[in-house]
Amino acid sequence: MLTALYIHIPFCDQICTYCDFHKEMATTSKKTRYINALLRELTYYKAELQHIKTIYIGGGTPTSLSEALLTVLLAKVAKTVNMQNIEEFTIECNPNDITETKALLFFKYGVNRISMGVQTFNEKHLKFLGRAHTKHDIYHGINVLRNATISNINIDMIFSLPNQTLEELQEDLTLALELDVPHISYYSLIFEEKTKLYHLYLKNKVEMQSEDNEADMYNTVIDTISGNKYEHYEISNFAKQGFQSMHNRVYWENKEYLGLGSGSHSLFKGKRFFNERNVSRYIEKLEASELPNREVEVLEPLREEMIMGLRLMNGVNLKEIELKYNLNLFEEYPELQTYIDQGILQLEEQQLKFTRSGLLLGNLVFSIF
Repeated sequence: MLTALYIHIPFCDQICTYCDFHKEMATTSKKTRYINALLRELTYYKAELQHIKTIYIGGGTPTSLSEALLTVLLAKVAKTVNMQNIEEFTIECNPNDITETKALLFFKYGVNRISMGVQTFNEKHLKFLGRAHTKHDIYHGINVLRNATISNINIDMIFSLPNQTLEELQEDLTLALELDVPHISYYSLIFEEKTKLYHLYLKNKVEMQSEDNEADMYNTVIDTISGNKYEHYEISNFAKQGFQSMHNRVYWENKEYLGLGSGSHSLFKGKRFFNERNVSRYIEKLEASELPNREVEVLEPLREEMIMGLRLMNGVNLKEIELKYNLNLFEEYPELQTYIDQGILQLEEQQLKFTRSGLLLGNLVFSIF
């Protein structure tokens, strides 16, 4: 059964150095046309959305939309979805986008969780990453949300930045914990192709952290946050009790979800598909009363369930997997036993999962699937 809805807003006020997400800078006119097109797509799926439990509006930067366009979008979502069933409604934002008016708007339309892109508190690193906010904006944004009675806040953080020292990371961790938010996501910086960061790397203008430094930083993140009443429940995610991301668990548990908007992905009715990425073509399709071109990917359920499930600290249940797919997992993937022997994976009470040291070698394991 479909329980999760994702809505993509592909707009940003500026493009960050490291970001390869589907996004662009756009005029007010184009944003307006996009929202109108998105509402048509949303209306088409109204019957399918009556039992969903989570909504996630991401991007891009959803809060780069004007208050007027945000109101139009949120009001339409509230009319289309059965809001009585919604347990978690998340919207992504930048700290400098949060105003009292927007916070009250979120509250009015049932948004009960905010995911804020903090990345770092260090002004030097913020500038390098191309972020528009300051350290002050982070505190201001958190206070404004809490004053609007929205306290379920996630902050996105990044470590292993170029030239970042362990001391600077520890300072970020101290300040992040002082915010006392219920959820923290902490990611290692990736040098993605087609980003300004990767271009600088190719020109030898920036260097990646060494593997040893990155490992030290990741272990510092885990030890520090886990030691402060947060559960490390997914490779990059930490939550206080009762505050794990319900929406993201749908992805990690390989359950069905519907993605709307340009470039959004879906796992729905036994198929994995994605929308037209080109924003203009997406708009034109819906303005012509057509659904955006949806490319269908070949579904590989076992492969996807293993890759996503192993991201969770509790891993996957061996018996459930073998019964579900009528196979012997170690015969299907004999490399798994090798990784157990090497101390990268462990099998504990039928749960196959990473060891602490194995978390650093996740991509090695995922590659066998």
